[in-house]
Amino acid sequence: MSIVVDISVVLAWLFEEDYTPEALEVLQRVEGDGMLVPPLWWYELENGILSGERRARRSAEESDSFLKLIYALPIQTDDAPQQQICDSIITLGRRFRLTAYDAAYLELAVRSRSPLATFDAAIRQSADKLGAKLIPIRI
Repeated sequence: MSIVVDISVVLAWLFEEDYTPEALEVLQRVEGDGMLVPPLWWYELENGILSGERRARRSAEESDSFLKLIYALPIQTDDAPQQQICDSIITLGRRFRLTAYDAAYLELAVRSRSPLATFDAAIRQSADKLGAKLIPIRI
């Protein structure tokens, strides 16, 4: 079963973070199970890479190599029409005081019944309250 992986985990594959070892465990699982992402994930990925380059955390060459790794992963982008999921995202955002971006990951995990990998405490707490499956991550 594919895993919904938010950008906090994916960017830890590229940048040195305290929780990079846990993120790399998720990467190993993604290589076997696949990853399911909302369409906004791609923009968050691109923004994270560009921000990291501007802060001199990675060079353009390192980012390009990282993108090759990403492109080789079994990634499925959710294709549900936005007008069908908008109400759910808004409802989750209101209920749990999440941004629409964070609520989009939660909505996708709940709707697809896929496990969710995130380092974001608010998303994890919200998923737990909804009974959604979470990938165990130590943060």
